[in-house]
Amino acid sequence: MPRPIARRTMAAALLLVAAGCSGAPVTGTPYAVGGTPSTDAVAEAPTTLADGPVTVVALGDSLTAGDGDDAGLGFVGRLATDIASRPDREGSTLVNLGQSGWDSTAMVEGQGGTPAPLAQGVEATRAAAPGAVLATVLIGSNDLWYTYSGSENPTPSADEAAAADTYRANVERTVREMQAAGAVVVLGLPDDQSVRPISVDIARLQEQLPDVTEEEVGKMSAQSKVLGQVVEDVADTYGVRTVDTNDPLWSDPATMADDGIHPNGAGYTQMATAWIEAVEPLL
Repeated sequence: MPRPIARRTMAAALLLVAAGCSGAPVTGTPYAVGGTPSTDAVAEAPTTLADGPVTVVALGDSLTAGDGDDAGLGFVGRLATDIASRPDREGSTLVNLGQSGWDSTAMVEGQGGTPAPLAQGVEATRAAAPGAVLATVLIGSNDLWYTYSGSENPTPSADEAAAADTYRANVERTVREMQAAGAVVVLGLPDDQSVRPISVDIARLQEQLPDVTEEEVGKMSAQSKVLGQVVEDVADTYGVRTVDTNDPLWSDPATMADDGIHPNGAGYTQMATAWIEAVEPLL
């Protein structure tokens, strides 16, 4: 289902939608887009990293970009720094392709003239040493915002189902193409945005998104669990590890930036800890 233009326009003030464009899918994959991967394809997908430096390729939205962090590192910057500090991983680097305001469709297709982060991630993976790419994928915040920022309240269940189906296709494509390029992929589950300070203060939220009601915030909370299950399902299918990003940090003013949307440095440090624990067995 095409993304509702009205919803995206209204959400832009809150989410700082950037420009982007379409990227070509990986050619030569052994199954069709939206299809089921062959047993051999899943079995051959990389599951551990080669010795030596690692290239971390980070795909996602403003959480991957590190918005709200005065240090500019975000969770992926801290993850890459941790990996590079290890005696056998010196020289590890980060390719951060996070785009503030972008949803999963923009991540795989691009929008407005800027190449798709997925296509850039595939290119970066192919250019790196074989077996030396760790791909982090955390996407879904804007899929949720855009689903519930329209003028039709409550959002129809058919729209919610279509949004989840689109999200599934985009996450699956991302894993498939990054694995085909040679990356070890780790997926993050989207957090429940209803607990973020911006969502708890409905008057403050409506200054940015006037049509989002308390009922819609509750529906968004339920939808976040649907998207989380999508991530778990895709991870099971493709044999990748997951990180559950739901954490008390999202409701704690001490770990959230002043905008009430993004973590601050302390919050990103907590996020990074969870990601470090998840990738430890891969290193």
